[in-house]
Amino acid sequence: MWEKLSSLKFTLASLGGLMLLLALGMVLSRINAFALQFDAMNRTLLLEWLQGPAWSAPTVAIWFVVLCLGVGVMLLNLGACTFTRLLPRLRGANKVKGWVLTLVHLVMLAVLLGHGAEMGLGYKRENLVLLPGQSHQLPDGGSLTLERVDFKDDPAILNLPYVQARWVLVRGKFRAWENSAALYFAKDGQAAAREEIRMLRPVVRDGVRYTLMEYHRQGEGDQAQVGVMLAITANPLTTLFFVAYALWVVLYAFLAALTWRTPVNNGAAAAIKD
Repeated sequence: MWEKLSSLKFTLASLGGLMLLLALGMVLSRINAFALQFDAMNRTLLLEWLQGPAWSAPTVAIWFVVLCLGVGVMLLNLGACTFTRLLPRLRGANKVKGWVLTLVHLVMLAVLLGHGAEMGLGYKRENLVLLPGQSHQLPDGGSLTLERVDFKDDPAILNLPYVQARWVLVRGKFRAWENSAALYFAKDGQAAAREEIRMLRPVVRDGVRYTLMEYHRQGEGDQAQVGVMLAITANPLTTLFFVAYALWVVLYAFLAALTWRTPVNNGAAAAIKD
């Protein structure tokens, strides 16, 4: 059984299934009827989404659950390949290549498990729109208030359609570094801190990351106000996940250098016969 789970045929089949599921997700995300469901899925932790709002219109939820099952099958294949084919071959002649290939698989397992853990660990709140003076309750019982927005550019660019807005950004009419917002943090009714936030310059406090996604304009004419759209995220495994991902890239590059001329004997030949 384990030999079949670690075979090349099973690997290709699981990869092909994942590619089809991802392609289906891309198609669904472009259909207006499902756009709000994808937006809701991205706003919060996936586990919280699956426990409630996902099933009000279950098409996207069913697709996502099937996708997770597909990733689970891929994870099973990766683990079976590592422990039944790679580890027994570490006593071979070329130990360096064998160890690097095994480490590539082990770190990839850690990356996949990290993706799974991020579904339910920590806190996530995206697309949070605040205007000056508005507040948001934080998970630790404190509060976040947007004190002011210093927007130096013409606010009219915030109402442009997406394509035109991207063109304005490329032509340099939007000065991201000169625009900023002031955040006020309070805890138990007492002032905790004041922080200035800019795009691409998030604020991190007590393990929570506050990211300025974009500026937001509401109202018309003289009554128009410029606010912000924030993402608030916290996950204890974020640093470990990115370290593992970077290590995987380095190991994969090292493996490519080692096998530039001579392929690694990782059991692929035997797998093709299965």
